[in-house]
Amino acid sequence: MLSYQHQYHAGNSADVHKHLLLWLVLDALLSRPKPFVVLDLYAGSGEYPLTTGAAARSGEWRAGIGRLWDLTGGPAPLQAFLAALRGLQPRPGELTRYPGSPQIARLRLRAQDRLIACELHPAAHAALRAGLRVDRRCHVHRRDAREAARALFPPEPRRGMALLDPAYERPAEYTEVPQLTAEIRRRWNTGILLVWYPVLEDGRHPRLREALRAGHAGERIVFSELRLTDPPRGPGLQGSGIAVIGAPWQLDLQARQVLFPAWRRLDPEGRGGLFQALALENSRGRPHLVRVQNPDPPDPEDVKDYD
Repeated sequence: MLSYQHQYHAGNSADVHKHLLLWLVLDALLSRPKPFVVLDLYAGSGEYPLTTGAAARSGEWRAGIGRLWDLTGGPAPLQAFLAALRGLQPRPGELTRYPGSPQIARLRLRAQDRLIACELHPAAHAALRAGLRVDRRCHVHRRDAREAARALFPPEPRRGMALLDPAYERPAEYTEVPQLTAEIRRRWNTGILLVWYPVLEDGRHPRLREALRAGHAGERIVFSELRLTDPPRGPGLQGSGIAVIGAPWQLDLQARQVLFPAWRRLDPEGRGGLFQALALENSRGRPHLVRVQNPDPPDPEDVKDYD
């Protein structure tokens, strides 16, 4: 069983995958002048040192953001994401800190936008509150995500997104997460839901993916998986998955354009792959994950799920 605690895994390949898709969803929200809200239900501490503490001991960031840090060129959203990270460093040009999802969202807020961040762990909540307290657009709650799904939805403004990325340290979370998204959707039918999940050898992720698809039939859903081994084999995290429910138009095309060059850096030996599936509003049946062979429009090769 995985226990995905943010402070140990900050800046790893799963973080990069999640935050690049978060960046693209925020791009879509920013494309219109209307205000939006971001709700982060498992917010963590908000920012993490990479050269001291838990992230330094694990060293996972070196095979994650460390491989992208000196990247030049590439698609504009990837360049903008890296430029934002470079701007957060205490010493210019030196990678020593990595922001969590709430800090990345805060970077993109306009005067009319809001961030609501929830964290239950007392130490992480205190750090998150300290990091966001000077920004009146940001509101920090010490709440369990299950309580937040009932208490904080529908938010104001109604336009926006919610991020769910639990630690998956309890087997029950694989069934609770689809239940949470269904609860949120009953209360908030206009928001974008971004759900992170781990890709492991034990194969729990396909069942979670299918539960999300079945629970949100009739919605546009983009599934993205960045695998470091294919098929997933071995202990620990073998890749990461994202489901974007109520996905913005053309997110699937934008995701492949941005994530393919990132995957090439994150997986230099090509042992894994980047996979994507799209469920449309009027589609029937289970969408097939397709291996992304290049950043151009989709190619038809289906891939076995190994599920």
